[in-house]
Amino acid sequence: MTIYTDGAAEPNPGPGGYGIVLVSGQHRKELSGGFRLTTNNRMELMGVIVALEALSKPCRVNLYSDSKYVVDSIKKGSLDRWSRNRWQRSPGQPVKNVDLWKRYLEAARKHSIRFHWVKGHAGVALNERCDELAVAAAQGFELQEDSGYLTDPSSSHVQKGQDKGLFDSVLGQPLRRLSRDSSLPASTQPMAEPKEGAPCRKCSETLVKKNTKPKATKPGQTYYYLWYLFCPGCGTMYMVNEAKRLIS
Repeated sequence: MTIYTDGAAEPNPGPGGYGIVLVSGQHRKELSGGFRLTTNNRMELMGVIVALEALSKPCRVNLYSDSKYVVDSIKKGSLDRWSRNRWQRSPGQPVKNVDLWKRYLEAARKHSIRFHWVKGHAGVALNERCDELAVAAAQGFELQEDSGYLTDPSSSHVQKGQDKGLFDSVLGQPLRRLSRDSSLPASTQPMAEPKEGAPCRKCSETLVKKNTKPKATKPGQTYYYLWYLFCPGCGTMYMVNEAKRLIS
């Protein structure tokens, strides 16, 4: 089994997504999912986890990722060291993303996995495809809640007491997944973007427009969202192309 994964968040932290391509012989499958507020590293790790969880039986896996955070943490022994030290990097310094690392260990337990680091944006076809899936998922209309990030005590927004009310939502919603070998009914593809004043697709509450907070651009960032649509009923946030601005 060959697996490629990628993750993205723009800005970081911000809306994010993961992309996965699984290849076994002549069979190929693609998966992706998007979240309202997360980080690039969490999405890189989430991609690996979801890919392994998608395997229905124990497999020999060659897994390719452009994330040194993920690959080095596993191959260089950091993950084993963190788990032995009760998820402390050093006294008083908790490991970030513990919820996902624990989930990874459970998902990886029944497989034989070899990790390979690949350089991102270097023309590796399946890595590029994963990047496309991750970015598309991050720009989706109905992004899910990354509850682990919002409650991680090592995250800077929690340490600073940042108000997360903007992102409060009903938890436990399924991840949005895209599968190359399954098709949607013609009536649901493509889906029109929501507009201000339209009903929320989840709870039918009227959507309102909210401006995003100004942030410094990141190296390589090519766009940002000037505003977004927000549902005061269930907390769903919709990132729409109308609000997208290119950085010249």
